[in-house]
Amino acid sequence: MKIVIVGNYNEKKAGANFYATVRKLVNGFTRNGHAVISYSDRDVARSISPWGIGRAGMRKANRLLVDVCRDFRPDLIVMMHADQIGNDTLREIRGFLPALRIAAVNLDPVFLPENPPRIRRLADVADITFITTAGETLAQFATSTHRVAFIPNPTDRSIETLECFARTDQSFDLLSAIGSEKGTPWRADRMRALKAAVPEARYGFFGIDGKGPIFGAAYFDAIANSRMGLNLNRSDNDYLYSSDRLAQFAGNGLLVFVERASGYGEIFAEDEFAFYSGPQDLADRLRYFLAHDAERQAVARKGHAKYHAIFNERLVARFIEEATFGRVDAADYAWPTAVYGG
Repeated sequence: MKIVIVGNYNEKKAGANFYATVRKLVNGFTRNGHAVISYSDRDVARSISPWGIGRAGMRKANRLLVDVCRDFRPDLIVMMHADQIGNDTLREIRGFLPALRIAAVNLDPVFLPENPPRIRRLADVADITFITTAGETLAQFATSTHRVAFIPNPTDRSIETLECFARTDQSFDLLSAIGSEKGTPWRADRMRALKAAVPEARYGFFGIDGKGPIFGAAYFDAIANSRMGLNLNRSDNDYLYSSDRLAQFAGNGLLVFVERASGYGEIFAEDEFAFYSGPQDLADRLRYFLAHDAERQAVARKGHAKYHAIFNERLVARFIEEATFGRVDAADYAWPTAVYGG
């Protein structure tokens, strides 16, 4: 099959986003035997613009995508936060490729006010949208012509190459990395409260208290230099929602602390993740693993193996393909495969 994956490859940041989900899915589809063209709508718009401004080059970026599809004739277009590409462009492509399927992938939480309009915008032209939140909340985006399903954040052995469980010499006991505390100050408060409750731990906390966010190889250096990771999302009460931090932490072999309310206890066992319920339990669990490092290594090793086995880039890409074309066998996947609408 021939596939065009349209998304933000963020070339302006050079190699700093080498672990982005869009790149993992390109790998997954390619490794599953498909021919894949990567089309970075924002980078194309920026490069075409005479001023280097993405918005100024948007019209030409849309025209170029039409040309790419006319020459390549894809069977599937995957739209991943491709905000520069208009619905009319996709309708035009469908006009000369009537058998084309269009899938959208949305990695943002559905509780962000700005995200539902993005999902609904593409619902007018996409056959299906995949979202990193599961459960009945997805039904609100389904229509008679548009389906919705969950996907987990994929890991990729060619990207998440670390095995932190195999080491005991790291400088940080616990890593947490957020963009900033501005939008969700409670996360920074949770991190500070944990430091106060368990002062004996060595913390690698980024995005708070003057320690800026961390990206690229420096981010993976911080992971390599850590024993455990706190997967602190903007909300832990939305079923199976997580940022891609979960894939980066588990995929690189950290012992990952995960809030029980997230629902991940339905997929991973107690000896694969460090589940906790609330701040006090988190502090208690951290103290326990600080005192039992061999157990930290064992749990992290199992979590790493499980995540790579059931949430890898090939399986997630295959599910996107199969759900888009309506041929999913739920027994092949460890996550909820319900498809809403259609």
